[in-house]
Amino acid sequence: MPTLMSAWPAVALLLPALVLLSAVVFLAKGDRRSFSYLMALLACYLVGALLMEFFVFMAARMARPGTAQAVPVLGAGTKQLLETLSNPRSIAAPPLSLPAIAAYSVLASYLWVLVSWGLHLRGKKAGSGKKKASKSSRKPAKA
Repeated sequence: MPTLMSAWPAVALLLPALVLLSAVVFLAKGDRRSFSYLMALLACYLVGALLMEFFVFMAARMARPGTAQAVPVLGAGTKQLLETLSNPRSIAAPPLSLPAIAAYSVLASYLWVLVSWGLHLRGKKAGSGKKKASKSSRKPAKA
């Protein structure tokens, strides 16, 4: 566990580079299915960032006037989400807390990328589909 906690920021920050590299490879090879799996992963993180932005905005709206929290800053929720994802203490957080869910999402994302690579490597090669039936193999129609 101490080794994982010391390497956690690198593990969390390597994920976007791995997703970008995988997306480029999948696009270059023309594998739309694996690329769509990666886009679904990015959509999940986009939804998470938008939710954090909403929570920060609502916290600023409900704060007392004159406090530092009363002024919402665009991007503060996304920054908070990224800091939570790359924080090594989020691994040891209590289950079902926001930091623990963020840490589990990083691990689940690596699994997601692994599955998309599995789909890519297992996928059918171009032109290996079933051969079309030729006209000579059909039975002639009866009159």
